[in-house]
Amino acid sequence: MRTRSASAPLLGIAFALSACASATGSTTAPPATAEQSKAAAPTPSAVTAPSAAEPAASAPAPAPARGGPGWLGVELAKRDGAEAGVLIRSVMRDSPAEHAGLASGDVVMNIDGENVSGPTELRAHVMKAQAGARVSLGVLRGGETRLFAVDLEAAPNDDELMRKNYVGSRAPDFGSLDTVQGSITPSLPALKGRVVVLEFWASWCGVCHVMAPTLNGWHDRYSAQGVTVLGVTNDPVDVAGRTAGELGKGYPLATDTTGNMQRAYRAYALPTLFVIDKQGNVRDVLIGYSTPRLREIEALVRKLIAEG
Repeated sequence: MRTRSASAPLLGIAFALSACASATGSTTAPPATAEQSKAAAPTPSAVTAPSAAEPAASAPAPAPARGGPGWLGVELAKRDGAEAGVLIRSVMRDSPAEHAGLASGDVVMNIDGENVSGPTELRAHVMKAQAGARVSLGVLRGGETRLFAVDLEAAPNDDELMRKNYVGSRAPDFGSLDTVQGSITPSLPALKGRVVVLEFWASWCGVCHVMAPTLNGWHDRYSAQGVTVLGVTNDPVDVAGRTAGELGKGYPLATDTTGNMQRAYRAYALPTLFVIDKQGNVRDVLIGYSTPRLREIEALVRKLIAEG
């Protein structure tokens, strides 16, 4: 859908706005991925290929339907110097890689017998193989090379990826944030016992401007009932403060100048909303603007307020 002007009346019409792509830079650019971790839920059995130490599973899960580019479900990084292979930085929950038994720290040396030297090369092999195909990965783990058989799947959409990776898990720590406005301490431990609606936004993101009235409304209605709406940006404090004034943002804001929090939450498309319960667990994620999904999230917030 086309991005709407922040000043356009919403009139209760159900619509969705595409998210703004995050600005890239040394502190905010997402790491290279095998199928870009637009991330995220994210108990099938392992399908590791036979080896001397690990016999094959007796009843591997059936392969998914074929068609479309393949998806592995890992976040990759290039190895230091001239070292061969591709480092698996993280494995997404409920992904083909997790099902096969791959883990963070593994190094993919080859796919279907062909050596790979970088994330882009591995990604191309995976996509070419297509969803439903089984690929063989030669993986270096703990000084030993093992063979893993992976049944590729079709890539989920952005929201599905984020929910796969985060919903039901402990929310990542916020790290070091600078307060832009508001009297709260912008840290996860300080907000324990409260429901947190965490917004990633930027001054240049038009869709974020459209989101502001909704979050203002939630702040006004629910803050006294134990809800904290917190907006986090990579913008400098002065830019964030000036934009907040122009948009009439009334809820607490902080800036993540290091980009560490953005990376921990994989908030590379803006706006991204996380709902965190009183115990610090992620309960929902939304990328972009969707009135039906915002209604669902508000209903969830009311439910979480009632939880002990």
